[in-house]
Amino acid sequence: MNSEVKIKALAALVGLGGLVFGIVQFIQVQAIEAAKPYLTKKLAWCEEAVETTSRIVTSEPPADIDLQRFAQLYWGVMGLIENQTIEDAMKAFGQGLADGIPVLAGAKLQGSDVVTLGDLSLDLAHACRAELSSEWSASWTRR
Repeated sequence: MNSEVKIKALAALVGLGGLVFGIVQFIQVQAIEAAKPYLTKKLAWCEEAVETTSRIVTSEPPADIDLQRFAQLYWGVMGLIENQTIEDAMKAFGQGLADGIPVLAGAKLQGSDVVTLGDLSLDLAHACRAELSSEWSASWTRR
């Protein structure tokens, strides 16, 4: 085989590689664009769940409207979007409310392992961040 044929074959391979790369990139972008409306709503609902639990934790006594909104999120939209980690965090917070566990870290005895509603609210925030980082951007993960 002479050098001219080798150059043409290499050029064809490079062109084919570029075409395949372009198709893969196009498919990835389309998948992200198709998922964007769902991911945007998921982000908003996770933010609302975390904001609601944090208001419950930082208000004494918690406002009825926040308790009601938590119940609505728990029994409604969060079921559409949560994975097992978020589901467990929502259940733990709801159970903590029902059990009347202490609200904030200040309620802990020095050196005790008492879990507070504040801890459970943070657990929910961390669960949401972990799941959203896997779907949106790895840069959201805690370093």
